[in-house]
Amino acid sequence: MRLISLAVLLLLNLPTSAHATDSSTAPWSLYKTHGSVKIYSHKTATDHREVKAVAIVKAIPGALVALLHDAQRGPEWIANCHQVMIETKSAHERIIHVYYNAPWPVEDRDMVIDSVIHYDPQAQRLTISVQDVGDQYPLERNYVRMKHVSGEWQAIRLNDQQTQISYQGQGRAAGHIPLWLENKLLLRSTYETFLNMTTVIEEKVYQVPLPHSSVALLTN
Repeated sequence: MRLISLAVLLLLNLPTSAHATDSSTAPWSLYKTHGSVKIYSHKTATDHREVKAVAIVKAIPGALVALLHDAQRGPEWIANCHQVMIETKSAHERIIHVYYNAPWPVEDRDMVIDSVIHYDPQAQRLTISVQDVGDQYPLERNYVRMKHVSGEWQAIRLNDQQTQISYQGQGRAAGHIPLWLENKLLLRSTYETFLNMTTVIEEKVYQVPLPHSSVALLTN
């Protein structure tokens, strides 16, 4: 079973930040790199892994939002994801429910997260904060609900053609799975998800600037 972050995730968010629940002063170590994609991790105070992923893409910052909100295509790039459902709470906030497949005999997983978009127009920096709200929604039959999911996506415009996309976060697989295996699969799924993301996010359909009404503007 490959658990994102995403982050999802996913979405978003991946499947698992600076806002994570378990603080750690352990140094980041490089897990794997390919092209512009770099995946790092370190142990938290509870020996779980927190991940950090970075990539440079030929896209605008708004493409990240467009991609994360495209529920239909989520399974194409989020590792082991087979369905994404999105509930719009406001122009800049969404509830995202992600379902993951797992190999037998491990049970399938799901997670429910609250996703809030912020934009700093001066820095041309887009931030999407992710927080676990799974305890506020009924459990799904035949799924184990992931816990303590938290994270943050960022998209920073580097120049007219490139944007740096990053994600930092963590989560708990819950259920009966050894910690060493949970950590291993988190790293692998984050790597696969980011590799897929760098290809899909560059598609023309996602190069849509963010309207001001769709984000909460950052104020310092």
